[in-house]
Amino acid sequence: MRLKTLKGKITLITVTFTLTLAILVATFSFFLFRSFALQSQISSTEFNLQFIGAKARESMVAIDSLVRWSTTNAQVLAYLETDGIQNALVTYERVKEEVMNNLAQSYVSRIIITDINHTKLIHTGLSMSDSKPVTVTNVQQVLPLSYTQNAGWSLIGEDPFLLKDEQVLPIRRVINRSSSPEVTGQLYLAVSASLILDLIKDYTLSEDSSLYLTIGDNFYEIRDNHFTLIQTPQPVKQDFDTAGEQTTVNSVRIGGEKHLLVTCPTGFQDISLSQSLPLAKVRFERTLYFSLLVIILIVVLLFGSLLTLLLNRLFNRPIAKIQEKVKAIAHSDFSSDPSIEWDDELGDIGKGVNDLALRIDSLLERRIADEKKKQDLEYRMLQSQINPHFLYNTLNSIKWMATLQQATGIAEMTTSLSRLMKNVSKADEPIISLEAELALLDDYFVIQKYRYGGTLILQTAIDAKFLSLGIPRFTLQPLVENAIFHGIEPKGGAGTVLLQAYEENDQAITLIIKDDGVGMDEKTIEEVFSTSSSPAKGMFREIGIRNVAKRIEYTYGPEYGLSIESEVGSYTKAIIRLPKLTKEGRPWQPN
Repeated sequence: MRLKTLKGKITLITVTFTLTLAILVATFSFFLFRSFALQSQISSTEFNLQFIGAKARESMVAIDSLVRWSTTNAQVLAYLETDGIQNALVTYERVKEEVMNNLAQSYVSRIIITDINHTKLIHTGLSMSDSKPVTVTNVQQVLPLSYTQNAGWSLIGEDPFLLKDEQVLPIRRVINRSSSPEVTGQLYLAVSASLILDLIKDYTLSEDSSLYLTIGDNFYEIRDNHFTLIQTPQPVKQDFDTAGEQTTVNSVRIGGEKHLLVTCPTGFQDISLSQSLPLAKVRFERTLYFSLLVIILIVVLLFGSLLTLLLNRLFNRPIAKIQEKVKAIAHSDFSSDPSIEWDDELGDIGKGVNDLALRIDSLLERRIADEKKKQDLEYRMLQSQINPHFLYNTLNSIKWMATLQQATGIAEMTTSLSRLMKNVSKADEPIISLEAELALLDDYFVIQKYRYGGTLILQTAIDAKFLSLGIPRFTLQPLVENAIFHGIEPKGGAGTVLLQAYEENDQAITLIIKDDGVGMDEKTIEEVFSTSSSPAKGMFREIGIRNVAKRIEYTYGPEYGLSIESEVGSYTKAIIRLPKLTKEGRPWQPN
């Protein structure tokens, strides 16, 4: 199959699009289903950890209440502050009763209450039968004499008095006098680690999953009914949503492999439970994904083969006939071929090809006629060039005749008019220097001076450094003409037109044409720039004020152009804003 043919291109595009769509759908479905499976397992783990944490919190709160009772009970305080064997027995029975009535009494492995000097001792708990004797001498193993700070629920350790291997959560508290902060005794309570272990006996874990307990700053792995202190894994990222506000799911590395660590706080102090989920167990096998892609590829290729056969029957043969007809037209065979006009879209193309062949002759004839019209137009353009030269020669003859007859005014006017007409006819230099533009204005003013006599004055107060500035040809003349005809002439007396120039800023130069004529109101100024206003009258009526403004804007951009300020009965001021460029377009520099 040739890919340069239309059939090949359509087949390739169709197969590529279908294959791409199938891969995208399969990939999206795979990762979506994987995400749902992962989220489901996270949610299930979160629920289980929250359930265990809630049960553990109940026992921890109960034990914490026992600790508070033991350190604040008046009978215990009285025992520590007074002497007497009878008082010791009563206090012992009272403490033992409180332990047995506690909701978590089955996890109170040992409770020891002693005075600050270790001369008095109360010892009870469920591990009495499996313990070494506790005396005022060896009690310092758990309650040193110098111990005066509270501690507890921060680590898992060993009870030095137990004869069997069992871990405990040691809690140490100081007992203060009832009426002062002075320390009068100490308390040691060993909470059996079974408080946690009993809750996870029936907890089902996958082979590569583990349970962890965070207590204080310590991180323990729970395995084989034992807590092992390990290094706290550092999270790589946290990007999973959970149902609980306090639950976190972090991506961590444990044992060199990547896991998800689901952590749920128990709600009691800084104790939380965690479970690791190996990513390898919560994702689908990649072989399944690639197998699915291979099956899709085979199906799409079969579809492409069938599509190729179908396209060959529907498109390839008709297109070949149309190609033959087009080649015949290229060899000047413009006859119509009805065999390529089928009743389908390709038939419409065939009809179009036949119509094209029938119209080529008329198009050739039209081209010949257009060539003839073009020759006639060129002849007329050449003929029109004779008229300006004839006019220039005639004006020169008038000038020499006026000179011979000593009519200097006529000679000067004729010379100025001749120069003006030559500049009007020039279109190959749209941007000229300000010096050249002022020369054109002088020629125009010579003619107007003889018309108005001494009543018209043109004052040019422009520094010589501005003469190299570029300006569109015939910018000043229409503005001066407007000042004469519409400003000075209507007031019926002498008048002055003043030209000024100054640097506005680093980018622009401003030219001002000011007359002391009758002025204009705001409505008249708007009409001057309006597209519907009638063209100005005068020698150059085709170059009006709006024309000047538009030419400056088109040449340099909307930030440059023309504006008018006027006061009725006083003055009119035309303000031209130009960039600092020479006529060649280079940056302008003062001479």
